[in-house]
Amino acid sequence: MAVAERTGNPNLPVLTGAFDSYPGPVLALDEEARLVPLNDAAIPVADDLNGDSGVSLMPAMVQLAVKTRSENRAKTRTFTLPSTGRQVEFIMLPQPDGSQLLIGRDATLEVSIRSALAESRTRFKDLVEVAADFAWETDRDGLICYISPRGAIGYAPEELLGEAPDTLLLAPETAPKPLPFLADMTVRNVEVWVRTRGGEPACILVSAIPVLDKDGVVSGTRGIAIDVTEERQRQSELARLKIRERLVSYIVDSLRNEVTPTEMLHSAATALGRSTSASSCIVQVRGPHGTPLDIAAFGAAPDPDLAEEAMNAILAKHGSAVEGQIGTHKYLGIATDYRGETNGGIVLWRDEDSQDWDDEEHALLKAVEPQFGIVFRQIADQHKLEHLSRTDDLTGLRNRRAFMEDLSREMARYERYQETGALLFIDLDNFKPINDRFGHEKGDEALQAIADILTGGTRTYDLTCRLGGDEFAAWIEGADREIGAARGEKFLSSLEAWKADNLDPEIGFGMSIGIAMFEPGTGETVEGLIARADAAMYDAKKGGKNRIVFADSRIVDA
Repeated sequence: MAVAERTGNPNLPVLTGAFDSYPGPVLALDEEARLVPLNDAAIPVADDLNGDSGVSLMPAMVQLAVKTRSENRAKTRTFTLPSTGRQVEFIMLPQPDGSQLLIGRDATLEVSIRSALAESRTRFKDLVEVAADFAWETDRDGLICYISPRGAIGYAPEELLGEAPDTLLLAPETAPKPLPFLADMTVRNVEVWVRTRGGEPACILVSAIPVLDKDGVVSGTRGIAIDVTEERQRQSELARLKIRERLVSYIVDSLRNEVTPTEMLHSAATALGRSTSASSCIVQVRGPHGTPLDIAAFGAAPDPDLAEEAMNAILAKHGSAVEGQIGTHKYLGIATDYRGETNGGIVLWRDEDSQDWDDEEHALLKAVEPQFGIVFRQIADQHKLEHLSRTDDLTGLRNRRAFMEDLSREMARYERYQETGALLFIDLDNFKPINDRFGHEKGDEALQAIADILTGGTRTYDLTCRLGGDEFAAWIEGADREIGAARGEKFLSSLEAWKADNLDPEIGFGMSIGIAMFEPGTGETVEGLIARADAAMYDAKKGGKNRIVFADSRIVDA
């Protein structure tokens, strides 16, 4: 049916021929909300919108008509035709008779392109957000002119706009040059350290391309940045752990490669001191009840009293590294233990003007502490075994082997410094009757009493010994003849006091004491000195027992 025949409105035929050459649909919306085609292109559109399928669009169409009539000006809106899905953009023009003229054009391609562009922008935005922490752009002057909406390194976008990127650098002197934010060529994954809004260091990888104007001249730079701070921190921590492992291995190897306790401790102190920034290192092994057993130092260690004060402070705080300052020295130390029992300590020292102890030095001490604890236990066990091998089981005095070794060392020292000493050789009188009458238990008690008398009548640096059976000896350091005699008399009087409380006076239990004075420069040996003291002791027995006899100064050929 021709357009003129379809209008049904005597006023519209006047318009029907006006739009024959227009390629798009032209329609009229009459007062009854019915669409009337005014050219051939509008016929299928009118059929589509006037039919059942167009019912859903008519409210929007009528609403648009109301707006054009009330505002008395044209309105534009795009409608999707229900039957074909075509996108048609209509300009609605109000007419004097109350109808509306709709001039349409096919906008399907334009809408598709616009939709594709919007989708592409969304896709690009999503990819940028996935690939980077933020996107950015700088202008011709090198100032930030764009930042992703969510901001960067803790800053909101408006805080960075207009700023120069170099104001964000953590250490400008070490930053890459030129900065990727000002690149005039494509760059990828350039590492830049910046400072966040909170003042924390952050590492970002920046990729950038130059922006060219219509003349091909660089007018700015744009790119993306990825925050890799956590990854760099993990890498740094891993590197520190590897270095620490190598240091621990080096220190432990230094311990294991030595044999004697002294060499082990000196090697450990040296290795640990060299592995840190300390000026000196002190290590100490403690025995039962905290008794110091061995100590070694590396470097210029502070005064022994200060070192002992620091060691005691460290041992009092078992389980953690301890920092402190004594006098003009800073120290860092840790107590060692083996199976929960404290057995020593490690102390690092440096001057008060030096840098503070860092976390890595704390971590290194914590890492080597278990190994030191094991080694210190081995050293303590070695001390114990050595003590047992040098000690008389019953009395706790030195045995013959230990006494001979220690006396030989003392005589060599006295020879070097031209000092004298006194050797008291003691044989017990009438000891056998005690065992015969009262049993060996009482005899052991008597021997232990003699040991107490000797240790009670000497100083800690003197030497006391049970040579075997009922023979004893004592070396009095630095003694002259008068002091030697006084010590012998004290032994005799102490024995008399013990006998009064523990034995029948008729037994006649006593000591025969021979004293040989050591005279430097004579070349006398240990064996010769003992032989002279032994001969003097026999003279005491021959002279009536329980008395003191001095050996003559003649050297006895042992």
